[in-house]
Amino acid sequence: MNPPYHSYGATSPAVLPDELIPEILSRLPVKTLMQMNCVCKSWKSLISNRFFSKLHFHRSPRNTHLALIPYCNRPDQDMDISVIPFPLSRLLDNPSISIANPEHRLGRLDCREMVGSCNGLICLLSLSDKYERTFRFWNPATKKISEKLGLFCNDSSDFFRFAFGYDNLTDTYKVVAFSANQVKVFGLGDSVWRNIESFPFVPFDVESTQPHCHPFVNEGVYVSGTINWLAIRNVIDYKWKDINIEQFVIVSLDLGTETYRQLLPPRGFDEVPSVEPAVTVLMDCLCFSHHFKGTHFVLWKMMEFGVQESWIQFLKISYVDLRIYHGVSESFEYHSQLFLFPLGLSESNDTLVLASNQESFACEEEKAILYNWRDNRVERTRFTDEILWFFTKGYVESLASPC
Repeated sequence: MNPPYHSYGATSPAVLPDELIPEILSRLPVKTLMQMNCVCKSWKSLISNRFFSKLHFHRSPRNTHLALIPYCNRPDQDMDISVIPFPLSRLLDNPSISIANPEHRLGRLDCREMVGSCNGLICLLSLSDKYERTFRFWNPATKKISEKLGLFCNDSSDFFRFAFGYDNLTDTYKVVAFSANQVKVFGLGDSVWRNIESFPFVPFDVESTQPHCHPFVNEGVYVSGTINWLAIRNVIDYKWKDINIEQFVIVSLDLGTETYRQLLPPRGFDEVPSVEPAVTVLMDCLCFSHHFKGTHFVLWKMMEFGVQESWIQFLKISYVDLRIYHGVSESFEYHSQLFLFPLGLSESNDTLVLASNQESFACEEEKAILYNWRDNRVERTRFTDEILWFFTKGYVESLASPC
């Protein structure tokens, strides 16, 4: 009698246990998972599951991006700006790169600004008239976008800034609108904005003509379930020359409890600089940066969020090493002052990306600075299109749903 067919060397196809499939898929890049949507119905259902989305976000490689905003001044092009998620590693490998024809034009999405980025979602703002704004939540990786939400009407004289973050307690994305007198919150799934108690500290007056404030710095950053912005206490109206070091404070709004606490700048920040300091987030750490004596740029990191004693001086870089013009102009235009704004930090923790409004010794155009402090090496980006570097946000790909 002939032996069974399989004994001649034929093998049955391998079958993975069901419990191993999420373990394997959760470690793959988003782009690969989007291609696997069509493998079978069960995989498509798994990839679109919100619990799998969270698992994937915590397990997959970070692959940090910068959400760049290129614009074009050519007469044959319209002024509709775009948002391009761009891998930070690619920028570091080749600062002289060009961006392909942008497909993510905000005009096509009926939006005009990027508010912020959180866990793979980007919050976009549209402006219907002087007093009304709406928002859309967008995932560039999955190409999904919400309807217009959160109609915001401002019939007061207050100037509002908007920040975007994630409430860990209720698993909800929220937009925060804050001014000197009011704070409002809108959550994905809400129908209206809610007024919450405002904090009695004044945000930097970016609409003023003061040369010490930059209009696109200190708009509020997200870290560890909170929105954080720099403010000044014990004043209503102020002039830069009248501020003392004790008045600087970081307002931290907990998105879960919608309560505040105040964080103080590092103790080593002991002299009012020539221009406003900046509060940013690098590699999930709250950061504080400022100019020092007109000669250096200093960057601090809070290693354990909310713990004052965990501030460390991460970098102190001379303007000479950054190859920029140093010294403070006496002009009253903000762009005549030297502003440096941290945008990103490489995974290897050796290269810092900075937005700069000042020309270098060899270049008259504003470019981002790539500073490698291990080799004390400086490069400047040379994109084909101009980039609005001070609008740039950190971005990480994810499967998060904007709906």
